[in-house]
Amino acid sequence: RHGESTANSTGVVSHDLEGYPLTEKGRKQANHTGQVLSELKDKIDNIVVSPLQRTIQTAEEVMRGMGYTGKYIIDNDLRETFLGPYNNGPVSALPKIHSSKYGIEPFEENGERLFRCAIKYEGLSIFVSHNLPIKALVCKLMNLHEEDAGGIDIKNASMTAIDFDNLRILSIGSLRISEELLKRLSSR
Repeated sequence: RHGESTANSTGVVSHDLEGYPLTEKGRKQANHTGQVLSELKDKIDNIVVSPLQRTIQTAEEVMRGMGYTGKYIIDNDLRETFLGPYNNGPVSALPKIHSSKYGIEPFEENGERLFRCAIKYEGLSIFVSHNLPIKALVCKLMNLHEEDAGGIDIKNASMTAIDFDNLRILSIGSLRISEELLKRLSSR
């Protein structure tokens, strides 16, 4: 997930491409994530990011922290949830259930969209996306409904590791990765 943005720090939700850059804290978070992943820098096949400013900035900081000199790919399927009338409003006003009846992209469609994106890319990939779509993807893989996933927390600049070959979740919303998981990922 992207690092802290000005939308996060002010309690706003937005699917706008521009206007909510990373805060200084968010840049540091993303750079730290890159440092955590630095052992993988020579194994990475793809870095794929949402087209939003905050995710592109996150990818750049992760790459800097990793010492990765390759390029990233922008993929619209990683974009933020379409928020309809709640866009650029307070996060507290967002309905608890994300449904088209509220003019919002349904939760399940978020999960399907991210899944479609992930299986397009072969090899070891880093995807930079957003809280709701990542949570929806995790729920899809765990066969959970949105109402059953209240405890899943996808923190800013956190890592959710998924083995798409075996459809297995390896970590959810973690700010650290175990040595064992790093070894497993680097052997791919």
